[in-house]
Amino acid sequence: MQQLLLFDLPTASPAFAQLLTQPGLPATAALCRQAVVLEQEAPREDAQAAWLTPAERWLLHALRLDGTEAEQAPWARLAAQADGVADAFPADQPLGLLTPAHLRLGRDSLSLTDPATLDLHADEAQQLFAAVAPLFSEAGWTLRFVTPLRWYTAHPSLADVVTAGVARSQGRNVAAWMPGGPAARPWRQLLTEVQMTWQHHGANEARAQRGQPDVNTLWIHGCGALPRDWRSALRLVADDDDAPSDPALAAALRGLAVLPRAGHLAPLRLFDARKHLAHDPVQGLQQLDALLSAAIAQAVRQDGGVQLTLAGEMRWRTVQIRRPQDWKFWQRAHFPTLFSGL
Repeated sequence: MQQLLLFDLPTASPAFAQLLTQPGLPATAALCRQAVVLEQEAPREDAQAAWLTPAERWLLHALRLDGTEAEQAPWARLAAQADGVADAFPADQPLGLLTPAHLRLGRDSLSLTDPATLDLHADEAQQLFAAVAPLFSEAGWTLRFVTPLRWYTAHPSLADVVTAGVARSQGRNVAAWMPGGPAARPWRQLLTEVQMTWQHHGANEARAQRGQPDVNTLWIHGCGALPRDWRSALRLVADDDDAPSDPALAAALRGLAVLPRAGHLAPLRLFDARKHLAHDPVQGLQQLDALLSAAIAQAVRQDGGVQLTLAGEMRWRTVQIRRPQDWKFWQRAHFPTLFSGL
């Protein structure tokens, strides 16, 4: 059965609650009149501080990877498959994804800006990479460049490093979201040397002259292990418009297409709520309603049913929707309650 994931729902926002009332998601609500809750994540007291988003946690669950470390995800290993560099690292060596980024200094905090807004060109990224590659080598780390905003690093210490993704960390004081604890000490020491090397680097000085922010940090994420005999239960139906805004997660999902398969794989389609609501919430919600209802209707028509997972800011919930002739008149789901507690 096809899986639909509606993720990054800003459920803690009163404005979003109002949007669900007016204009709402009328076409989707009509199709969900008798949606049945299949499963949902248990409430977590630490939901606001959890390293992984509810969407990431559901993906680990759906991919049957939630038996691994609870606060780690193997996004780097999956992404390396998509990038064709998996064989460059020993299978038993912890691997992390690195994203060059800019930390903005505020009055009393540091905040992570969206790396996509850096407009980092390949030649600039290569210069910055070349400047720090010797630091990694001397410290016993393996470093690999793939794209300007996607590098890989491997080191034994990453086995116990817990991190948050770029999208999870943006707009917050990064002090609470950077890798902590004794296991992350080697990474923090290396990162300090990287930042000092880049502080007056020619590529950054040229960016400053053009009025662009400097590249002053590397954000690490996705250091979890991928079991050797693991096989994906999902295949991604690619849609760049609704790819996750977290670059590590987006790259990881592309890796599902190139891994060995075992039997039938459930198609997975993604719908990024936050991206749709970013500029014009009303228009964005209308567009989201049209896309989501069309996907639900098509899946029900083809397969007789579909599973829709709603991932908010606290937890996730999966409902099942079946064809109209399977509906029971005494069952009727109250659509807004499907979002309650997310």
